[in-house]
Amino acid sequence: MELKEFKPRDISLSEDYVGFPSIHEELRDIVNYLGHMVRLTQDGKDEYRRMLAEAESGSLFLGRTGAGKTHALHCVVNEATKLGYHPLDGSLMLGKAVVDPRDVREFFDACKHIAEDKPILIVYDDARQLLGSRDGGMYGMRYEDNSREARPMLGEFRRQIDGLQSFDHPAYIIVTSATSVRRIDRQIARRFSRHISFPRPEDESRRALFDYYLRRFGYDSSDLDIVTLSYLMDGVVAGRIEEIVSKASYKADLEGELTNKQLVREIIRFLQGPPADIHHTEEGKVHTGYHEFGGHTLPAYAVGLEPILVTIEPSADGTFGKSFHRHSDTIPPSSAKYYFADIITSMGSTAVYTELEKSKEEGRMSDLTRATRTALNLYALKNPMVQMNVGREDTYLSLGLFSEENRVEIEAEIDKIKNAALKIAQEIVRHYEDEISTFTNDHLIKNEIMVRSEIIDVMKEMGVKPGKYYEQMCKSLGELGYPV
Repeated sequence: MELKEFKPRDISLSEDYVGFPSIHEELRDIVNYLGHMVRLTQDGKDEYRRMLAEAESGSLFLGRTGAGKTHALHCVVNEATKLGYHPLDGSLMLGKAVVDPRDVREFFDACKHIAEDKPILIVYDDARQLLGSRDGGMYGMRYEDNSREARPMLGEFRRQIDGLQSFDHPAYIIVTSATSVRRIDRQIARRFSRHISFPRPEDESRRALFDYYLRRFGYDSSDLDIVTLSYLMDGVVAGRIEEIVSKASYKADLEGELTNKQLVREIIRFLQGPPADIHHTEEGKVHTGYHEFGGHTLPAYAVGLEPILVTIEPSADGTFGKSFHRHSDTIPPSSAKYYFADIITSMGSTAVYTELEKSKEEGRMSDLTRATRTALNLYALKNPMVQMNVGREDTYLSLGLFSEENRVEIEAEIDKIKNAALKIAQEIVRHYEDEISTFTNDHLIKNEIMVRSEIIDVMKEMGVKPGKYYEQMCKSLGELGYPV
């Protein structure tokens, strides 16, 4: 069998790997181990090297598609080639739907021949066929789920991994797969001493990924709001961040510069799909601008939440405009203050309607529904039974498991919470009526999308103080009988 060299991208582990520090350390340890095996061979300590190889012959890189496994693999392969390793593409042994054990044997025999002269690194990117499978049985028991056709190949693969220790020069195998170790054939998994799981990146890692890919495309990340971009991509795998920066960069080349707006548009496309086949009239832009800024973003900012994004762009679901905010140091998540602040923000759309008559409707139904659900969460701090989930959306309250008297009492409490929130939202809208008009007409309608840094800069220019209504919110919350 004629072997094929695995050719990695031109990236290094020290300069190009972006992700969790613990994974970076694990990848660096693999490279150090490979270097140590080479030194043992050069020093003639073959018996000691074979003992180490018996304990560690390879690594599994596991995680969902786009999590960064392939990127990490290419980084490690490049470092290994600097140590003198010859990388070989393991996909040659899997050229058929059902792999013959002879194909596996011939591949490793060819590898052994090359290892007579140099250390080798066997690489397979996405090797589900090699790993077998198992599934969950009754009561959590495990049973083998490998087809009859695959079992002979898997048995041969196990024997060949065990035989790597007898090669003249060091031989190591790295396999990536979009699965978890619990789904892999036990005997195969046992032969890979390192199982490195690549989770979705956390906020700090997402910021680093945006910074890295922006620099790769030749942009200065300091000119963009990476904090906002990383927040919007919460829960998204690393590969999607590269894709979004790539698409925005292509459009920036056509338009002359890369902006926050271009990146946010690509993020919204990914999260919600392409914009719906609708358009804004000028009147619609005005109404949406007042709704999203004056109704949601400004009340959130005024009570102490942190604004992230405000937009009047149409969405894939046919709605106009989006706004995002998050908790702050003074308003921790899942606290009574956070729930109440969120209700004030939701009721802001009704406040804009009643005070400015700019949002066409008495708040969107989705805003009123959200305020009701959040009020139920707030009430549940005093009565946890209300929020004991029965189904995805159902609660004991919605299923009617309380008496009629209790239901009336709870609904009255929710109305009281929403009315108290609406009063604060109305006061905020009245107090900042001129600022809402200035921001909406002079900034939001013109830009259509504004991110956190841009929002805060304009707020400061207009003299809007963050958290100005925080104390009033806390006082009202205390009067309702909830912890502050």
